[in-house]
Amino acid sequence: MANSQTATAEALATEKNALPDRNLSLIGLFGTPNDMQGMVRLASGRIKTVKTGERLPIGRIVGIDVEGLLIERGGEVGRLPIFTN
Repeated sequence: MANSQTATAEALATEKNALPDRNLSLIGLFGTPNDMQGMVRLASGRIKTVKTGERLPIGRIVGIDVEGLLIERGGEVGRLPIFTN
């Protein structure tokens, strides 16, 4: 059974102009708790699957959990939460 965030992401995936233009958005999370991956929409509109250790324009991914991506930038860690409308 899908949770409300998954259902929202699925609905938004086919809705025109649902995601903000020119922003990095986390649109999905998948995998096992010990090996999670994220699906992001880059500012260019390209969709990319990411893992811990990879770099994004806003910093390096240092962790992924059910709440989103943990991003390190300039020695500080912040969270990129999953997109909700």
